[in-house]
Amino acid sequence: MRKIDKREILSTKYKLWEEGLEKHPNYYSSHKYMTDIKMNLLYCQKGLCAYTEEALCDIEQLDIKYWKDGVYSLELDSQNLVNGDLEHFDCDLKENKAYLWDNLFMVNSNINCRVKGTKPIKNILKPDSKEYDEYKYLEFDHTINKFLPNVKLSQEDKNDVLEMIETLGINSNAFKRAKQLKSLLEDFELDEEASLVEPIEYITSWKMTLLNIRKKI
Repeated sequence: MRKIDKREILSTKYKLWEEGLEKHPNYYSSHKYMTDIKMNLLYCQKGLCAYTEEALCDIEQLDIKYWKDGVYSLELDSQNLVNGDLEHFDCDLKENKAYLWDNLFMVNSNINCRVKGTKPIKNILKPDSKEYDEYKYLEFDHTINKFLPNVKLSQEDKNDVLEMIETLGINSNAFKRAKQLKSLLEDFELDEEASLVEPIEYITSWKMTLLNIRKKI
C-alpha cells in the first residue's frame, strides 16, 4: 500500500461545495458529485485500490482531458466501467461528514463491504497522511505473498500495523498479486532490465520484492 497524494483537486465544483458545508447531508451513492469524487480519487490513486493496489479502472479514463470546468465529463457506462467503492476510512465520520475529502478513498468492493466494513481504524496506515511511508511501516515477503509490519518498528507499532493490515485487507484478494509476482520474477531471472518497467498494479509489492532480491545479490 503506497503513499497517496490527494492534493490535486480536479473536481473543483465538489470541493467548493464540500468546503462550504456547515453540516454534511446524509450519504447516498447517487449524489450529484459522486462521479467527480470517485474519478478525482482514482486520478490521485493512479487508478488503483488505495489499499490493495488492484487496478480499478482503465488508466486512459484518468486523462485530464475529461475534466471540464471542475466536473468529470466522460460518461461511465458499460463501455467505461469503473470498479470499486467509495470508502470512508474512518466510518465514524460518515454520519456527520460523509463527503469529507480527507476521509475518502476508492477501494476494491470486497474490501469495502466484506473485509473492512465498519471496523475501527488507527491512522498509522492512513495512506494520504503526511506521516505515512510504506517503507517505514511495511515489509513484503514475496515467498508467502504477504505484507508484514517492518521489523524495525517498536512492538506497539508492529501491533498497530498488523491490525491495520488486516482491517484494510491489504493481503486480501491476493491471487492476482501472486500471479503477477510469479511472472515478474520469471522475467527478472531472464533479464534484470525487465524489472525497470513498473507494473500496472501491485506496485509496492514488486518494488519491495526487488529490494529484497538485490540485497541478497
